[in-house]
Amino acid sequence: MSADRFACQSCEEYRELSRRGFMRASAAATASAAVLGSVPAWLPRVAFARDPGPSGPRDVIISIYLRGGADGLSLCVPFDDPVYTAAGTRPTLRVYAPDDTSQPEGKRALALANNAIVGGSTTYHFGFHPALAGLIPAYTDGKLAVIHGAGLTSTNKSHFDAQRWMETGQAGNAGLITGWLGRHLNLSLPINPTTALRAIGVADGLQRTLVGGPLTLPVPNLKNNPGAVPLLNNLAAVTQTNTNGYGLSGTSTTNAARRSVLGQMHAGVPDPLAAAALNTLNTVDRLNQIGAGGYTPANGAVYPAHAFGYSMRSAAALINANDNASVNQTVEAIAIDTGSWDTHSGQFSYNTTTGAFTGAMVTEMSELADGLGAFYRDVIAGRGKRVTITCISEFGRRVGENGTIGTDHGYGNVMMVLGSHVLGGRVLGTWNGLPGGNATSQDVPVTTDIRHILAEVIDKRLNNAQNLGAIFPGFTPVYRGLFA
Repeated sequence: MSADRFACQSCEEYRELSRRGFMRASAAATASAAVLGSVPAWLPRVAFARDPGPSGPRDVIISIYLRGGADGLSLCVPFDDPVYTAAGTRPTLRVYAPDDTSQPEGKRALALANNAIVGGSTTYHFGFHPALAGLIPAYTDGKLAVIHGAGLTSTNKSHFDAQRWMETGQAGNAGLITGWLGRHLNLSLPINPTTALRAIGVADGLQRTLVGGPLTLPVPNLKNNPGAVPLLNNLAAVTQTNTNGYGLSGTSTTNAARRSVLGQMHAGVPDPLAAAALNTLNTVDRLNQIGAGGYTPANGAVYPAHAFGYSMRSAAALINANDNASVNQTVEAIAIDTGSWDTHSGQFSYNTTTGAFTGAMVTEMSELADGLGAFYRDVIAGRGKRVTITCISEFGRRVGENGTIGTDHGYGNVMMVLGSHVLGGRVLGTWNGLPGGNATSQDVPVTTDIRHILAEVIDKRLNNAQNLGAIFPGFTPVYRGLFA
């Protein structure tokens, strides 16, 4: 995340979470302690599966989290909702209808097919913010679906709690420390039985979404060089000249010594520590092997030169390496965080000189769309890989903007699902109009529990329907027909 860039826009709670990396670090530490007991701080934590269900064809899943609470009303604009269009609701942040020629093109939403939701006797229409132009090809190709009014059935507006509930997949259950995706991995056999690594969290500490997953590790600063030489710098071996490669954390001067200790642990101590040591060595070696081979995107895709673009390009390289017999690696899940979406002030405004919206959230939206767009062109449209991407945020923002050209913590939000078998090109959800009254204190209602969507992903694309009761305890999903 780039918390410092938007420190002035975000609230104190979010700044504190961003500085400390608390959610990720505490989640990883808690789950690791439960699995491994007391182990050296520099040893990556690996969880182990118990009683897995049957394996079968499945997608690689990429879980993208928009940290900070993204403004769903700006991501996918209800441009003809009468509350949204009222003069005082969003005087600066309003995005106009695609065909509203009374406004400059840069102020108008991007037109979407199948963008209508009928609520009662009214039909509402939606469009993307202009900054999301990079998503249009995937949407037009029918591979991107947008669900509005998504969230969890909890009104908690604390970043700390809301992120936790989203990632565990159950609101209010303090005893549930594992993530929904970690539980899926723990209750399914690996696609490749000899793999050293089933899942990667692109973070300093493992995201709670993946906690509990076997053969699951955090890989900090997963990025690569987007230039002409297709090196994956952070997946190449650590050497005297390349200190940015993937290896054991800590100073490179002790790297050899620590690898030696791992080797001794593997040979001379009982499980689970011995297995953790062996898995760590195998993981480092295989990631370095992938990095040494480089990666050339397919279909003319160009990944943008920013952290999220780097992460998506490296994700593409890892997925492509699944078919490389010499590497013998099958990564099944990747979790990526992006941005600082907590825009209480300075969210964006229209720049008459450039003819476009500019501001903190515009930067975040552009980076998200361009990174996802490049990945779609490369991996899904270009290579035809089986991949499903879910994109969520902890909560949306309030209906009306506040007095500092920002929006405060809300409730319902936008969720996106992109993938090779998604029946997309549609805006889905239940929409009965935004609540009236004082817009700055009103929330978008949650009308679609995200677990309905995630359960359908796990069933239809990850082939693990039999374990849905353990992945989402006490929840009965109703599918939305998202997949072919």
